[in-house]
Amino acid sequence: MSTVKSQLKSKKNTEMAVRLKKIIQNSGLSLAEFARRTQVSKNTLVNYRDEATSPTGTFLEKVCRNFSVSASWLLLGDGGPYDVSGGGKRAVEYTLIPLLKSRVSTGPDGEILFGDIEDHYPFKLWWLEKLVGEGERRQKGLFLIRVQGDAMLPTVNQGDVALVDSDEAERMRVLSGRIYLVVLPDGATAFRRLALSGGRDCPRLVCLSDNTAAFRPFEFALDPGKPLRNHILGRIRWVGREFE
Repeated sequence: MSTVKSQLKSKKNTEMAVRLKKIIQNSGLSLAEFARRTQVSKNTLVNYRDEATSPTGTFLEKVCRNFSVSASWLLLGDGGPYDVSGGGKRAVEYTLIPLLKSRVSTGPDGEILFGDIEDHYPFKLWWLEKLVGEGERRQKGLFLIRVQGDAMLPTVNQGDVALVDSDEAERMRVLSGRIYLVVLPDGATAFRRLALSGGRDCPRLVCLSDNTAAFRPFEFALDPGKPLRNHILGRIRWVGREFE
């Protein structure tokens, strides 16, 4: 089954490379100028065009924005290559959210330290705006990560892809009972439902599992001198999974 998935991904990349070649040709620009406008080197652009490497989400967004290319066509082959609609319809209907290959952690000041990127998944902008609100800043705080462990069964399964909202507002508050990606005292990360206890003088973070038969609730003290974001990486806003 993994071989079939690899073949499908290879076919998808080949088809997107063909569409990218068409945009480059239709632009009438040299490779050097097209690369300059999309803020990559000429060698990088050639690698994307020739399928030597997969294009990044940032590059694809710049192609769509700078050349009025339909993101749904470039990414998925849907519709026509160019956005020619008027009436305020946006040229970019999709945005790409990074799927992280490795775990994330926090730095000494609570800043998120991201791991390597495995892939990018396209999400419709109208859906993201409905979920987290409008604005590029809100969408930049989103990332995808694969769930590890079975602590949140049956709500979230191991291997599910979770959409995490790491906006500052989400990391500086706890909505009781919601699922967060939390940094535990030993430095490990986990998905748990959270609640606060102990009051302002002695705050504690309560961590709850949906798999109550195998995981007991636990809590740990928070350092009053450190912001809450040192312990919270973000709130889970969506979970999806692939079926083989």
